[in-house]
Amino acid sequence: VCHSTKPNDDGVGPSLHGVGDRAASRVPGMNAEAYLRESVLDPDAYIVDGYRAGQMLPTYRDRLSDDDVDALVQYLLSLRDGGASLEDDG
Repeated sequence: VCHSTKPNDDGVGPSLHGVGDRAASRVPGMNAEAYLRESVLDPDAYIVDGYRAGQMLPTYRDRLSDDDVDALVQYLLSLRDGGASLEDDG
């Protein structure tokens, strides 16, 4: 309901398909990893055009360990437009 990994399949939030490619260009001066980490831990810090603040609850900071956040960010970085991703492994 919130995010899909299919192209152009937006839900409450934008599709995550290709987010590994887009992330570095969302916020000037912020690399992809930093942007995705901030998006998980402080989801209202940057709102993608067409979406509104308050849709993603800021609970991951309290519910995920540092290692969990690292793993989630690495997974999101793997979601590319044209290249292989972790999803392609079966």
